[in-house]
Amino acid sequence: MKKLLLTIASAALMVTAVAQNPTTYFMEGSTLRSQWNPAFAPYRGYVNIPVIGGIQVGTEGNISLSSIVIPHDGKLTTIFDGSVSRSIALDKLNPENYLGVDTRMNILGFGAYTKNGKSFWSFDLGLRLAADVNLPYSLFEFMKTGNSTTIEDLQARAEAYAEAAFAWSWQVKPKWHLGIRGKVLLGVGRLNANIENADIHMAGDMWKMSALGNVSVSGLQLGQDGSTYTFNDISFGGLGGFGVGVDVGVTYDVLPQLQLSASVTDLGAMFWFKNKTQIASMEESIMFDGVKIDEHGAKQPHFDLEDFELNAEENKGETNMLRTAINIGGEYSFLQRRISLGLFYSVKFWETKVRHNLVFAANFRPLYWLHVSGSLSLIDNRGTAVGLALNFCPNKGINFFVGTDVLLSKVTPQFIPVNQSRMNVTFGIGVPIGKVGTRYPKVGKKQ
Repeated sequence: MKKLLLTIASAALMVTAVAQNPTTYFMEGSTLRSQWNPAFAPYRGYVNIPVIGGIQVGTEGNISLSSIVIPHDGKLTTIFDGSVSRSIALDKLNPENYLGVDTRMNILGFGAYTKNGKSFWSFDLGLRLAADVNLPYSLFEFMKTGNSTTIEDLQARAEAYAEAAFAWSWQVKPKWHLGIRGKVLLGVGRLNANIENADIHMAGDMWKMSALGNVSVSGLQLGQDGSTYTFNDISFGGLGGFGVGVDVGVTYDVLPQLQLSASVTDLGAMFWFKNKTQIASMEESIMFDGVKIDEHGAKQPHFDLEDFELNAEENKGETNMLRTAINIGGEYSFLQRRISLGLFYSVKFWETKVRHNLVFAANFRPLYWLHVSGSLSLIDNRGTAVGLALNFCPNKGINFFVGTDVLLSKVTPQFIPVNQSRMNVTFGIGVPIGKVGTRYPKVGKKQ
């Protein structure tokens, strides 16, 4: 179990090295801006460079790297090290410790304006991965101290799918633009594991765990021994399902200098095939003796989920909703659009939690092809993040953008934030093509 916990926490924290930055919401020339709101459009058409045309990952949670890895005796070590006291190891943990990751990689993307320069269409093919875990305090406490305990609501979810999307943005009135993006999804794989209750206590010179929970997978295959499943030898089982989704958005130019915008993204569901789904229940007790006493006298129980046998249940198709988000923004420009101030609010619905974010942004356009944005994010009333984004969008050559919101955060040499549970970076390179649209006034000209 210690190995499992470290693997989950480390993988989730390591993936924060790349993530989408909400500062890019106000970057007009960015080719991926329409991911926030399909009513948005870049200055002109584009073709993304495959794979590196757009890489985005978003992470949310209330646990950071410094909660697991801490400085001790002049070196970095994990809270499970025997030399780290219980009080230090558990000091920064919460009653419920959760972390979610949502990644997107653009494999192929292109778009262009229509002849009138007012409507914009785009097509994208990408890969999506979403995962989240909920780790109760009692689990960390048991792994550190070895005391008898009851662990409740231990959850892990992950799903991966390919996404093909077509978007259309058009002007319905002089001040109004609407946008819609339709999506077809192909399910690569899904895992949903939930331990509702696990009672752990000493029974003589052995440990006993009585666990109650359930597991389901689609597009993956658990190890099987007769009528039971195990976590040994999990393999890929082929296409697991399909789904549909839609993004809808609107922008309204209240004044030439003031634009309001709103959108709902990832509204839809995934449908997982019955013949590609395995469902199992966990209702058993196991005995294990893996208690290690090191030179410091610290007891560290050690076992793994591979010790459990899962009772096979009747397979059935399953449906789960996509991770819907609501985005609302407002931007006011002055000095002939060279500078603007923006306010952006988003709420995203994950499986285990609802995530909120409020962003204040300052945007600078010294030239029509060069945008710089800075932001301050207020995250779930738990902390703040300072962000910076750069967009280079000339009429010819390369369209390049990059952003991060760990500008002032302490990071490791691998650029992983130490004290911040949320890290957002976005990156992409494309080639401008086609005509320039008519919806954005030129920077430096009177509106």
